[in-house]
Amino acid sequence: MLRGFAAAGATTALGALLTACGGSTTAATSTSAPAAASSAPIATKAAGTTSNSAATSTGATSAASPATAAASPAPAQAAGGTAKKGGALKAGLDGDILTFDPLTSGAYADREVYYNIYDTLVAFDTNMQIIPALAEKWETPDPKTYLFHIRQGVKFHDGTDLNADAVKFNIDRYLTDKASRRKAEIDTVTSVDVMDPYTVKFTLKTGFSPLLPTLADRAGMILSPKVIQALGPDALAAKPIGAGSGPFKFVEAVKDDHITVERNANYWKKDASGAQLPYLDKVTYRPISDPTVLLANVKTGDVDVTYQIAAKDVAAVKAGSELVLKDVAGLGFNALQFNAAKEPFNTKELRQAVCEALDRDQILKVVNFGVGQIAQGPIPPSSWAFDANYKPYGANIAKAKEYLKAAGKPDGFTFDLKIGSGSPTTTQLAQLIKDQMAKAGITMNIVQEERTVLSTDQMGGNFQMVTFGWSGRADPDGNLYNIFHTGGGLNYGAYSSPPVDDALEKARAASDQSQRKDLYQQAQKLLVDDGAMAFYSFSPAYLIMQPKVQGVSLYPDFMMRLDGASLK
Repeated sequence: MLRGFAAAGATTALGALLTACGGSTTAATSTSAPAAASSAPIATKAAGTTSNSAATSTGATSAASPATAAASPAPAQAAGGTAKKGGALKAGLDGDILTFDPLTSGAYADREVYYNIYDTLVAFDTNMQIIPALAEKWETPDPKTYLFHIRQGVKFHDGTDLNADAVKFNIDRYLTDKASRRKAEIDTVTSVDVMDPYTVKFTLKTGFSPLLPTLADRAGMILSPKVIQALGPDALAAKPIGAGSGPFKFVEAVKDDHITVERNANYWKKDASGAQLPYLDKVTYRPISDPTVLLANVKTGDVDVTYQIAAKDVAAVKAGSELVLKDVAGLGFNALQFNAAKEPFNTKELRQAVCEALDRDQILKVVNFGVGQIAQGPIPPSSWAFDANYKPYGANIAKAKEYLKAAGKPDGFTFDLKIGSGSPTTTQLAQLIKDQMAKAGITMNIVQEERTVLSTDQMGGNFQMVTFGWSGRADPDGNLYNIFHTGGGLNYGAYSSPPVDDALEKARAASDQSQRKDLYQQAQKLLVDDGAMAFYSFSPAYLIMQPKVQGVSLYPDFMMRLDGASLK
């Protein structure tokens, strides 16, 4: 999700991403429309080798005919041979986790841990195709009805049963809790009904094409109702002991130092030979915000695997044999988020002036060393909804000054950009943007804050501008609706546009992908013209590992799924 901190996540070396391994189950079969292939290939480089395969994004279940999806889990298998049992893995995060409760989460680092302690109703394979998880099969007898058949025999870490009642409890909580940041993601769901102990029915108010990919993320994470009720929101957010059902169980979290999880001996998933997963005894996460320091730790073996690398180091690590580096076209975007509810950015023309003064090409060359691509909106080249011809802003200082004049500020104006402390790359980015704004007569002050303070300010709307990085979602809805729809749980800048809302709502309800593509491109043009954010780059997804690490697959959403990870 948010990868980079000023976006309620942690700053990334390739731009401030907000929010985004091991084996998986086999792909679900469906009688409805198949997922469409993305235009961007997946490229993987590991120890000097390169392979390419088509990247795919999850398509919508057809609203025109009933559909059934079912599959038994295909167990994880470690890359490079038989996996070794046991051992402790050290994983690097680009910032500390903010909460262990998916209900309120808005940070990228949170999700890195979630995917290894919590299970989702459905899941993604490495091509971002939907596959079974807690729901071993599902049916759509009509566009407004989903029947999920829950895998039997799954236990939460506290020993209680994961069943249809638990699924209903969690989805209802996401939909009704006042603190929920998940509500907008699944607000098309009108009711969740238990049909029998292991069957649950979702009733929708209209067709909802992104439902399955959304349930493969935080809105589909199922926690123990007993633990949620016993702990309460504050304790759950800090120490979710027994709450999950995933491959690892929460042990402890020491702020800004480490998070420890241990093997769940009763995990439901097995590998190809029938051996119990996970292989590892323990995983320790270490938050390190400076990517140069993080890479040094990977080189010395103090960290075994991470997803963050400074753009300046990518070429050298690829060329060397010391570490294994994998990369793939990412799903997210990097941007500057305006607070549209407060001065000065409650004035559209001032937002447009910043968008026009921003030199995206210079940022890509100077800060990102040519790694990634220029972004003009939230839909990346890896998405089937990408518009390669849409290039509304071009670092035109004269045009930026016209916007200033239209706003009644011909001599410019002053604003603050808040960034997270601890990343020299983010500081360099902010300084470059400051210089770019000055060319148009705009004064930008850089305000550095400790990450927790910054996250609180951002989520509470206490900012004029912040850096925003989004690790991305397989369906375009995940890059747009909750961030830009009026009242969205991650719409920290209070952006609101009835035409954008209408296009996003229609895109959710449509079943035809070409129609959805047109609607998403329409929404993108509207919000970019409004200056909802100043988008500047798309970043690849990475895995950087010690050669001893096996079975950690690269996903375009940046997530390190460790259920099949092992150590040589």
